[in-house]
Amino acid sequence: MAHDFGSMGTVVSGAAASTTPGANILPEMPRANFYLMHNPEGWEPVKRDDGGWEWLPVLKRLLIKPGVNGVRGGKGGADDSQARMGYQDRGWTILSRELGYIMRYPCKRGYSYYLTWDKPIKAGRRLVVRHDAEGYNDFRRSLVEDGLISAPIPEVLVGVLDSYQKQIDRNAKDIHIPTVKAKIDEAQALITGAREAAAELTGKTNPKRTRAKKAAQ
Repeated sequence: MAHDFGSMGTVVSGAAASTTPGANILPEMPRANFYLMHNPEGWEPVKRDDGGWEWLPVLKRLLIKPGVNGVRGGKGGADDSQARMGYQDRGWTILSRELGYIMRYPCKRGYSYYLTWDKPIKAGRRLVVRHDAEGYNDFRRSLVEDGLISAPIPEVLVGVLDSYQKQIDRNAKDIHIPTVKAKIDEAQALITGAREAAAELTGKTNPKRTRAKKAAQ
């Protein structure tokens, strides 16, 4: 029988959070606490439920774990201040955990930290994670709408689109293979939709590719 641990989690607001004494624990060793952060070059096109496309920020994790990402260890625990400053100096935006994007669960020998939209579920001997993609996308979208993350510049989106076009170009020689053609058509639809979304997002004309090469028809 599957066991849903969703009700066990506690929203992490700041450095720590309380949990209910005696609660069931996750059958795993601790997963490190973290911050979410964003680099101005990190954007991806995402297809909406209505069939259109939008650009959302790619979020990375800054693990609060001594010896990782410049986090230091000490008698008082992990010190992530220098690590955060280092990333900020390189242009990253560190998102406050007051935004409520982390859930903490009791586990073997401590706690495990998950995204609010990742729900751990025990199925037999396995622990699977169910991801709420729609909720996570809503959160990422709100970061831009609320001004916590600045909208991308057109040149950044051009670079992302160019990487997709390169994939098409590499596979163009095998376009006669049905499965390859299907992937190329899918990638081309993504590029077309993402380019239109980029124009709407930046208020500019449609970003042009930096290379004129096109896939074989």
